[in-house]
Amino acid sequence: MKKIAILLMTLIILLAAACAAESETQDEAALLKEEYEQSVAFKTAQTLCNVGIDKVSKNGCQNVIKYNSTAWNIVTKFDSHWFPDTLRSEFVSMTSDNWVKTSETTFECDVFVTQRVTFKRRTQVTNYPFASHMCFEQTDKRKDTWLLTDFYSLPVEAEVERAKRFTEENEGLTMYTVEGKSFRGYMLVIDDPSRVFVGTIDQFSSTVGGMFLDKLVAKYDALGGINGGGFEDDKSKSGGVPLGYMVSEGKYLSRNLQRQGWVVMGFTPDDVLHVGVYSNDELEQMNMRDALSFYPALIINGEKTRITQELRYSARTAIGQDADGRVLMLVVQGRQPDSFGASFENLQDVMLAFGAVNAGNLDGGHSSAMWLADECVYSGYPIEVSRNMPGAFLIKKP
Repeated sequence: MKKIAILLMTLIILLAAACAAESETQDEAALLKEEYEQSVAFKTAQTLCNVGIDKVSKNGCQNVIKYNSTAWNIVTKFDSHWFPDTLRSEFVSMTSDNWVKTSETTFECDVFVTQRVTFKRRTQVTNYPFASHMCFEQTDKRKDTWLLTDFYSLPVEAEVERAKRFTEENEGLTMYTVEGKSFRGYMLVIDDPSRVFVGTIDQFSSTVGGMFLDKLVAKYDALGGINGGGFEDDKSKSGGVPLGYMVSEGKYLSRNLQRQGWVVMGFTPDDVLHVGVYSNDELEQMNMRDALSFYPALIINGEKTRITQELRYSARTAIGQDADGRVLMLVVQGRQPDSFGASFENLQDVMLAFGAVNAGNLDGGHSSAMWLADECVYSGYPIEVSRNMPGAFLIKKP
């Protein structure tokens, strides 16, 4: 009995100590929030959002972002100048959570902001749900100065629920949300690779022009798809002439491989995705059934490629295939306040995480788009469904 009493007493002491420690942690978090939510966390979130809509110069962020930190390098390599049609923007809500002091000179927290942006064209109003985990460091103890050193995007509940709904409602498809340092996006996994093909406009012409992604999907009575390869981008923005190689359902429509280093991403009749720089003769021998061109290659034979193009953060679209033949369609939101975008290395990491054996980068930036089951999942051109384009990777209905 004496031993039992001692054991019970020990447990009570340990429980009390644990409760006291938890209370102390909660008190510390509450004090951090009270002290720094408005002056540090919200101020930094607003600055990041304003950078995203070109209201603040990237070089004018040194009062909230530590020079040469991870956060600084992302912001200074952000592919901006994206909201020329913006009429106004305003912050409609700001909250924070999960405040933690990680050392005497560092703390972290989650910040959630909703920013409303109104576009001149069509007076369209769009809400951007900024959600980010942010890390701060004290850089001047005398002035109690805290600067952002790192951040990464958090999942947005509405997007997670949307991905679940698409998965439940569409046989043979699985949609996931993906997040990274500076981006959010969607990965669409198609079980049957024979369902993926290239859809094109009827006539390649700069005067007639291309089609929006939803119109291409409707033309083929397809389930959905993503934007495709490169195209001529003249002042008229017609999007009616493809660049590089284009094959649609066995028909060779464009063999223009004059651009050095352009990568062909295409399926052979056995439904295997090939990614690489090929000659016209090599492609003829491969007997491509559906193919498009852009750059760079991301994954070849399960290994990251060496990418020499400049590292930038922008909206991206990519296609890949895993060892079981499943097709991976990735679209990354970018050039917006809640998601700056991804680098090519980010795309490589996401594709490898989903088991890609081969993968390539498609046209991005303004052109990035995904349409599925009569809904615009994402458009890199927020005032339209997509840009006009000559072709796209589409998905047949089951």
